[in-house]
Formats: sequence, C-alpha cells, structure tokens
Amino acid sequence: MAVKWTEKQQQVIDSRNRNLLVSAAAGSGKTAVLVERIIQMISEGDHPLDIDQLLVMTFTNAAAAEMRERIGAAVEKKLKEYPEDEHLWLQAALIPQAMITTIDSFCLNIIRSHFNSLDIDPSFRIGDEGELSLLRGDVMGEMLETCYEEGDEAFTGFVEHFGLGKSDKGIVDVILQAWQFSQSHPWPCLWLKECRQELDEENLEEMEKSPWMRFLFQDTARQMEELGGQLDRALEVCREENGPLAYEPMLMGDRMKIQAIGAAAREGRYEQLYQGLINMSFDRLASIRSKEIDGDKKSFVTACRDRVKKALGRCRELYGSQSPHEVVESIRGTRVVIHKLLELTERFDNEYRAAKKERNVLDFNDLEHLALEVLLEKDPDWKEGEDPAAARRPSPVADELSRQYEEILVDEYQDSNYVQEALITSISRERYGHPNVFMVGDVKQSIYRFRLARPELFMEKYESYASADSQYQMIELQQNFRSRESVLTSVNDVFY
Repeated sequence: MAVKWTEKQQQVIDSRNRNLLVSAAAGSGKTAVLVERIIQMISEGDHPLDIDQLLVMTFTNAAAAEMRERIGAAVEKKLKEYPEDEHLWLQAALIPQAMITTIDSFCLNIIRSHFNSLDIDPSFRIGDEGELSLLRGDVMGEMLETCYEEGDEAFTGFVEHFGLGKSDKGIVDVILQAWQFSQSHPWPCLWLKECRQELDEENLEEMEKSPWMRFLFQDTARQMEELGGQLDRALEVCREENGPLAYEPMLMGDRMKIQAIGAAAREGRYEQLYQGLINMSFDRLASIRSKEIDGDKKSFVTACRDRVKKALGRCRELYGSQSPHEVVESIRGTRVVIHKLLELTERFDNEYRAAKKERNVLDFNDLEHLALEVLLEKDPDWKEGEDPAAARRPSPVADELSRQYEEILVDEYQDSNYVQEALITSISRERYGHPNVFMVGDVKQSIYRFRLARPELFMEKYESYASADSQYQMIELQQNFRSRESVLTSVNDVFY
C-alpha cells in the first residue's frame, strides 16, 4: 500500500534545482521524506540519477548506516515492482559505495585522495580522544613552563587575571576554550587576527560595528520586541469590557519607551540605547476601586507589567551597567591581557600541531581544516586589507566535486558549524548560479552547542529563505505523527 504523504511532505519530495531548507519538527517523518526524495531522484523521470551522483551527509555513523539501509530496502522494493529495470539494478549495486556518510568521513576521503597537496604523511592515523587529551595536556604544560621561564610582564598579568590560586587550571581552561572556539572557524589563525583587530578599535563608532556589539544590539532589539508584544496584550485586556482601562495611559507610556530602546538597538546606536535603559522608569498604576472591573483581568495586566519591569531590569544590568565612555575604557583596560590570551592560543595551536605531526596523528578538527585546504586555494589576486572571505577560492578539486554531485543532502543541519558550512559551499553549484543543497533539521533539537555547533546558520536561512517556490526556499514540516496532543501542547508552550 502506497504511503500517503501530506501536502508539505510531497512538496519536499518533489522540489528540485534549489537550495532547500526543511524545518522538520520532531515526529514529522523527515527521515522517511528524505529517503523518498532520494529514491525518486534515482528511479523516476526521463533521466534518473545514479546514487553516486548524490552526496548525503549525516551527523553520526549510525545515522549514515541507517540511511544506507533504508535506501537499499526502498530500492529492493522498487525492484520487486520493476524487475526488468536495469537502472534500478545498477543502483542496488552502487549503494554500498554511495557517499552516504558523516562529514568527518567525507573529509577523510578527500584528504586520503589528495594528501600530496598537503603537508602530511600519507600513513597518518586518527588519534583517539584519550590519547589526544593527554597530548594536549603535555603540550600545554611545556608551553606554560616556558612562558614562566621567559618572565614576560604581559604573561604575568595574564596569570594574575585568569589564575585560580596556586593552580594553573584557570589559565589552562581559558586558553583551551579560546582554542576550541577558534577551531570552529574555517581559518583559525584568521579568526584570531580579527579578534586582535577588534581589540585595537579606539572609539565607540568602531566598536558599534564589531560582531560582539552587533550581537548586543540584536539581543536587545529581540527582547524589546517581545516585551512590547506582552504590553500590547495587556493593553488589549485593558480595553475589553470590564477591563482596567485606567491602566491604559501608563501602559502606553511604557510601550513608547520600550519602542525607543528597541529602535536604538536596531539602528546600532549605543549612546541612545544606554540612555534609554538607565532612564527607563515606570509610572505608578492608577488606583482602581470600581467593583465593575473584572479582578482576573486586572491581575493579568498587573502581572504582565511586573514581568516586563523585571525583564527590563535584567536587560539594564546586562547592557546598561557601563556608559559608552566606560565601555571604551574597559576594552582598553583589558586589551593587554586579551592580546596575551590570543597569543597563547595561537602558540598552543602551533605547538599542538607540531606534536601531532611528530606522532603522525590527526584529530577531527584537522580532518575538516585539511579538507578545506584541499577544496579552497589562495586567490592570487587577493590583496591585504580586502574582504578576508575573498582570500580563498574553490580549487580544481572542489570544481570537480561540484560537477560530480547533482545534489548535496545534509541531515541534522542545525548542528553544523562554520567549517562545515564552508566545506558544503565550496562543493555546491551555488557559485555557478545553480544552488543544489538540501538541508533538513530542527533548531529545537540543536544539542551540540558544546561541540561548537552554530544553530544560527539554520536560523539565518530560516529567516531569509522564501516560503514560495524559488531558488532559495524554506519548507516547514510541522505535523507530528509520533506524540499525543497533550505532549505537543506542553512542549510548544516551553519553547514559546
């Protein structure tokens, strides 16, 4: 009996020749839809694809094995219906060698195929986490011992700032955190360089354009939008029959002040944002004694306003605790210490790389970064001072892979990071004007932030891709076939 797909599921299965983001809620059948999409691509139409013309990336080896098994079972089912179809027999033979894999395995395959263009021994091995953890500890210990012997004044200040008592644990932790974060970027040394440039910004105008200040503005704007929405709801209740209408003027005043703070945040003006936060005051609510006023409505409005006041107080503590002048001075005051942190991070990275090379061992970060070196080559026309993103261009290897794969399908896209995004982009056909990446995931299930997943990559596409038929499209699968309504209602309330 044929599966009856929902309208949205069928749309996901049928859409072709585009970058497609599928926001698939838990229990919405995303794996079944993904398998059906692949089956139709390799079995239907005038010119069906071969399975090795697709690159399917999953998050774990178990997921890759399950995907391969389900595709194999679906092909076998098709063969029972069409036993004379030679193309289907070919697909059944190709499935064991098809690129249904994790991104780490894909990177390893690239490195082994093109090791001659890299500064590595072809007999390298992948180190296990226990071995690599011990190696990082040894490298860090030797580096810090050397730093103590050198007696550098900046290092002494760094230790005083981050050290915990007589132990080096505090400084080790902060160096490793900075190092791990740098590894989630395509070019760690370039990221460290950009951090140094941000530290050297001399005035507020320069800082307002920095990534950390832009995050501050975006976060504040979102909070003000949410608080404004809560006040709008309270105003609606005030205007209802038997509502506390006397509260309306005070709520309107609150709403205008919050709108002004949100506007300053959206426009990226820290002085106005700071003034709005520190000068924010709430007028006392009018006294209501009329017995005609509904008590529940009155309580709803006052409780809503109390929540808004508390939330705004927290926002003021976060972003209004320092004046613009104090912010600039604070950055200048920490400049020496943070410069030293960045220097030690880069030094540790270099020494750790040397130690791994001596032992002819790689870690999983190396797989992704070495694959990027194969896929993206330096652009000889790029000049210092130009956009760093333009310093590299797809290599002939990337061009070859982009011609090979008709579509790239990425499962659990919400757990991708910047390195993986660069890898996928380098082998896609987007640069030729033919986007061909299929991404499926659920940002609510992003649980790998501690492993430097960047769910904002998913959210950026979710917010920018069109819901209508286009080259950059987003489709939502919201219907859950797994859970009861009571479970779904409570979970949705929590996430709201």
